[in-house]
Amino acid sequence: MLPLYCIITVLVFKLDRLTRSVGDLVFLMDLFRDNKCDFNSLTESIDTSTASGRMFIKIIGIFAEFERENIGERVRVGKERKTREGYANNSSQISYGFNREKGELIQTVYEPEAKNVRMIFDMYVNQGMSLSAIAKSLNLQKITSKKGFLWNAATVRSVLTNCNYAGNVRYCMHDSTRNFEVEGKHEAIITEELYQQAQILIEKNAKTAPSKKPAERNYFVNFLYCDDCGQRFLPHNSTYHTKKNGKTTSYAFQCRTRFLKGNCTMKAITVLKVENALTQYFAQFADTFDSNQAESQRLQSEEQNNAAQVQSYRNKLKFYDSKEKEIMGNYTNGIIDFDSYRKLKKQLDDDRVFIRTELGKLNADENGNSRPATIVGEEVAATFRESWQGLTNAEKRLFLTNYVKKIVVRNDPIEGSRYGTTTVTRVEFNSY
Repeated sequence: MLPLYCIITVLVFKLDRLTRSVGDLVFLMDLFRDNKCDFNSLTESIDTSTASGRMFIKIIGIFAEFERENIGERVRVGKERKTREGYANNSSQISYGFNREKGELIQTVYEPEAKNVRMIFDMYVNQGMSLSAIAKSLNLQKITSKKGFLWNAATVRSVLTNCNYAGNVRYCMHDSTRNFEVEGKHEAIITEELYQQAQILIEKNAKTAPSKKPAERNYFVNFLYCDDCGQRFLPHNSTYHTKKNGKTTSYAFQCRTRFLKGNCTMKAITVLKVENALTQYFAQFADTFDSNQAESQRLQSEEQNNAAQVQSYRNKLKFYDSKEKEIMGNYTNGIIDFDSYRKLKKQLDDDRVFIRTELGKLNADENGNSRPATIVGEEVAATFRESWQGLTNAEKRLFLTNYVKKIVVRNDPIEGSRYGTTTVTRVEFNSY
């Protein structure tokens, strides 16, 4: 007597409807045989009880697996070609801020959502708000995501890192070996400069942002580093009473090594001394820059040469893009087979990797932007001298986040005094 739920026959319309993997097919055939279960296909009339029948089943499975892989390759080739031509590949979900009518290739700006995209970038880049704070603000304003959900830090980050808003499209963003970004055919919502500023801030915050957002008065948090041991300075605030002013709070920073282990000689530094030392550093920075016109001209000449070289590389990338379209056309029209197309495309991809490596050596991106560190430093120094004293604590924090990567300081002791001489030895700047 058979068990109540025993399966005695598995019937499929066609073998490839069961599986397109030879390994899975062999496993299933053995499973059916071990459990005395018959297998039949309406399209292929093959007797699986014989050795020759099982052999033909495996041969059919090999062709089914080949067809699956071939379809996958052609789909990937089609998507890559579509992206290189400037069309977005977001077939399942259009980016927030865009719409695309059925049958259309180019996405269009949807202004009711686009204004929220501009607001998100403004809050993050210009107002210094965190991802969570932006999400909270959007939810309080009853603004929902594309699918009608509430915002969180992850969805805000996905907007800030989406190159669609700057007018570009990207392909295979999760595979660094195949990933690329090109200019799209759709209209941009924000400027390229604003988008790049957001990327720098996201990268910086991911590495240095504390688990808890610092108070506005501690705007130097995560920027100060010890000149002796290289460790970061931690905020070290203390409250005490004075006869003249009553309750007073001193805002200072102490080397992390000295604070945790006690084996660094660097003394604590007050915020006021850091500001004074930074003012002196930027003054010397500007004097040095202004007094060396020959060096300035050399840097400008080097920048022009780099820009010319970058433009040459950009022209080569455009040539490779047009060459790939030509190869794809030849493959589509049957002039070359798929293997020849794949070899030619691999050669083009290798050439693109080489060019992008050379662009990286020039400290320039594929759009031709190149800014030597000295030029950036001079601009930051000039901005600091002109506006620092008039900024609020929040604005000072935003200024440092936008332009400064690291401030290396030291506090040398003064003989016979409990205080020291604070100096800034080096400032590293963000580069756009």
